[in-house]
Amino acid sequence: METNLQSLLEQAGVNAAMVIDGGGRLVGHRGRAVYDRALCEQVAGGLARAVDSMALQHEDWESLAAHFADGTILVRNLGAVAGTSFVLAVVADATLNPAFAAVSLRVAANKLKKALEGGGSRPVLAGSAPPAASGSQVVPPAPAGGIGSRPVLASTGLSWSRTFGSSAVAAADPASSAWLGKLARELARFVGPMAKLFIEEGIRRVSPDGPFSMVHSKALIEDLSAQVEDPKDRAAFVKAAEAART
Repeated sequence: METNLQSLLEQAGVNAAMVIDGGGRLVGHRGRAVYDRALCEQVAGGLARAVDSMALQHEDWESLAAHFADGTILVRNLGAVAGTSFVLAVVADATLNPAFAAVSLRVAANKLKKALEGGGSRPVLAGSAPPAASGSQVVPPAPAGGIGSRPVLASTGLSWSRTFGSSAVAAADPASSAWLGKLARELARFVGPMAKLFIEEGIRRVSPDGPFSMVHSKALIEDLSAQVEDPKDRAAFVKAAEAART
């Protein structure tokens, strides 16, 4: 993995190259100057939330770009490995050649997919010394239920988000998890990228003392319907959400 990230970093204009997992964790990185691990972790968290919201409406997304005053952030979907999603992100300044970057990103993404699928990442053991500012560190995804991981009470865990985020709510069983995924996509049609946040808050209201289950599904639909302002859209959301329960 380090070799592939380093190849991206060697391109003119690239300041950092990162692989981020489905929990918003920094799996590997290479960075110049101030782009040490601490800063890359901050960037990873922001990208995780952005991609999580966007993926609710575009599940089959492949790449995206965010432009800011001094440069660009390029993100490419690496897909899922063993149930965990990954993305490749590149932070670049204004000197980046977009055409060259697109080709390099695609090539690197294919190689990184193979590395992830083949376990090609070199794990860093707990207690080991942190890497240098421009170095790379690779850590395995946290085990289900482990320290720092999301609460997982079913074999599918929080697969209802299926992308990125730092949700502290859990689904009690696979059926509830699957329905929440459908609910998020239906709600996103009417409220956009805030859908996941609304659902998380709604779950905490209707099921404050335990994981969400289908017993609370009707109450959650009623709670979320208040987030849809237009009466016709509200009725359409309720109808779709109810249909997904069957």
